[in-house]
Amino acid sequence: MMDSSAAVSATVMDDSGFQSAITRACELIAPIWPLDSWIAVNPFWGLRDLPVKRAERMLEQRANFSFLMPAAFYREAWEGGRISDSDLQESLDESGIQSGLQPLFDLLKRGEQAGESFRFSILDVFPESAEGVKASDAVCDEIGRLCGAFFDARQARWSASGSRDGQGGFFEFWLEAARQDLSLDYRTGIAGAREQLKAFPEARLQAVEKAVALINLSADELEVLCHNLLMRVLGWASWSSGVDWRAGLAGDDSEARESLLSALLVWESVALECASVDQIAARAEAWGKVRRTLQRGGADGSGGLDAANDPEEKLLWIWQRAYEIGYQRALMHIIRERPGKESDVKISETEIDIQAVFCIDVRSEVMRRHLENNSPQVRTLGFAGFFGLPVSHQSHGPFSEVQRLPGLLAPAYRLIDTEGSSEGDNALNRELDQREITRESVRNAKYSSLSTFTLVETTGLAWAWKLFKDSIHQKNVGKPVKPGSLKGTLVHHLGGDPLAVPEKVKLVAGFLQGMSLTRNFAPLLVFVGHGTQTDNNPNHAGMACGACGGQSGGVNARLAAALFNDLQVREGLAAEGIHIPDTTLAVAAEHCTVTDEVTLFDQESVPASHRALLLELQASFLSAGREARKERATPLKLNGLEDKELLVAMHQRAVDWSEVRPEWGLANNAAIIFAKRDLTRGKNLSGRVFLHDYDPDLDTEGQVLEALMSAPMMVANWINLQYFASVTAPEVYGAGNKLLHSVVGGNLGVIEGNGTDLRIGLPLQSVHDGIYWRHEPLRLTVLIDAPRERIQAIVDRQPDVARLVRNQWLWLHRMLPGGEQERFDKGVWHSCSGYS
Repeated sequence: MMDSSAAVSATVMDDSGFQSAITRACELIAPIWPLDSWIAVNPFWGLRDLPVKRAERMLEQRANFSFLMPAAFYREAWEGGRISDSDLQESLDESGIQSGLQPLFDLLKRGEQAGESFRFSILDVFPESAEGVKASDAVCDEIGRLCGAFFDARQARWSASGSRDGQGGFFEFWLEAARQDLSLDYRTGIAGAREQLKAFPEARLQAVEKAVALINLSADELEVLCHNLLMRVLGWASWSSGVDWRAGLAGDDSEARESLLSALLVWESVALECASVDQIAARAEAWGKVRRTLQRGGADGSGGLDAANDPEEKLLWIWQRAYEIGYQRALMHIIRERPGKESDVKISETEIDIQAVFCIDVRSEVMRRHLENNSPQVRTLGFAGFFGLPVSHQSHGPFSEVQRLPGLLAPAYRLIDTEGSSEGDNALNRELDQREITRESVRNAKYSSLSTFTLVETTGLAWAWKLFKDSIHQKNVGKPVKPGSLKGTLVHHLGGDPLAVPEKVKLVAGFLQGMSLTRNFAPLLVFVGHGTQTDNNPNHAGMACGACGGQSGGVNARLAAALFNDLQVREGLAAEGIHIPDTTLAVAAEHCTVTDEVTLFDQESVPASHRALLLELQASFLSAGREARKERATPLKLNGLEDKELLVAMHQRAVDWSEVRPEWGLANNAAIIFAKRDLTRGKNLSGRVFLHDYDPDLDTEGQVLEALMSAPMMVANWINLQYFASVTAPEVYGAGNKLLHSVVGGNLGVIEGNGTDLRIGLPLQSVHDGIYWRHEPLRLTVLIDAPRERIQAIVDRQPDVARLVRNQWLWLHRMLPGGEQERFDKGVWHSCSGYS
């Protein structure tokens, strides 16, 4: 509840435009998710309103980095044939720059000149402290250390965020801690800082109003400063943005970002109050440079930096685009070529025995290709791996529910495990509660100040034996444990009422229409989720799935199969025009992306009539897994092994606590295709393409395509740019070296070495093998088989889709007859015939 004085402060801030400036700066920071529910994030999401080139210029000026690769990278790509002269010429023609190729080659020899950087903060003109630390670094370290204490609700024995009985946020916690810090002036090198902090109001909005008045900048200039300050603590700023995002999904209010920024602004004003005359003069000179740039339309992002003939246009963008054209040219050739001989066998839809629905994850492409090549009676489909079921899963025991849907969504339903009776559920819950109580007792002893040494002395040998066994890979490995039949109750997330049959029908009809499977059902339909197995890996969730909070898809696959098999649901589907034969049965499976093994669930419930097909499916999965492992062996540096040895080696990678590269995850993703499988069947897409089935003939109104472009395409963009930024700007958007990671707060994130700021994005080992980059930094290519008018109408109706397309955060292509393509750019369709 805001008190009257705070309300007055907020009104003053709004009237002056300063509050809007602060809000805009906060919105430029993309969110991140906790480690155990990690999802890939487009780190440029807050900049999507800007053309990509302008956004890059803004970050270079405000945060002193570029998200383009260095000139040496493009030189190596050109010399190695990855960029051809025709790619470069096509890129140059697209840019509209009137120049030959020679200036581009000259650029590679001399390297791009660094853009102009600015000093926005008064802290930048302070001398180093007595310990040789810059004032700006000392302040950021202090903020990071206190963020770690405040947001830690799991690992710390005393919760800082809960110590105020729910009153106040990070700002109040920081202000109290800073006022009590006797070493503050010494560590920061800012004499008098602590006394100045004592003079600030305790109410956040009043303190910010005072700070803004002392900083004395216009609203536009204040936005620039705020963005710069947040980029200095990007990890915690991103975490705070995630707190706000997830609160919004839950229907709650949160001001975590503004609370963090308020502390930074107060620090800025305190430093101004403590600064010498010379330091204030140096700040004024620095802001003079900033104002001249703002007047030219630069640092605030309002200038025409994307104009075709802008003399300040970075020529490296021509090389980046040529690099992308090189991939798009290769992709077009692959799609246009005839399938290999394995796919020459023509089987009609009515002769298909098995249909397998895989997640659109790029790793599924390899398995799908080999499955179809080796088993002509199998047809695969691509669909989002949560199978259109926005559920959270509540298992037995004292555990929080697990959300099993994309992190951008909120669950609409809850799947609650049950033993079939309240007595059985209560007995199992008591048993699991007792186990957890015992584990918690050990945890308390482990972290207690009184037992730290005695616990180690008492249990040290036991842990040493476990460590030794793990080191020689003696941990039990194999396929995941196969659970029994799915026994759960599906209820509404709010209210807890069970779903009525019409609601279940709507769910099933939704995912069948979404995957363009409303007719020609095979006798056996299998929903294949995917997951991963790794040990001692804080980044486990990032390997499991790039979208669904690191959760495997097995639960969703089993729920989809159960709903599909429900006779009442089938009756309702028939009324909707979706007729499923009585002879069609759905089963569920899970694909382990480390070992390429597939586990089939609930085999004991498969009737005799489908046993033969089930055995056929198992054999097909085994064969496809062998081929997929061979294909993946080389990038894992396991080539040359026989399949049995290779499988053992991949199992060992899964349980090796020292393995930093158990698999490559979604590295090298480059495109997403919305089309019928006929377009890509038998084509080797090298595990680089998200494949989502889409039949334009079944979607005359464009509703299905609109859902695909505003959801799976958005998710693919987030994954793509997460990997892109982790390669192009690893010091900013990458998580650093896994070997130096320490987990913060149990699941908040990781810090590197003795740092205090969270490291976001992907670890270096997830995109680099120690010699070469394993991910090519390309903006996503979206290829759609649909009429022009349908695609354009969706772009016009969906604001975020329009921002990504029009500002070139991805490339939108459509299929033409005969395998040709055209590209949508700046509201015009351009032929891609030059890529041929």
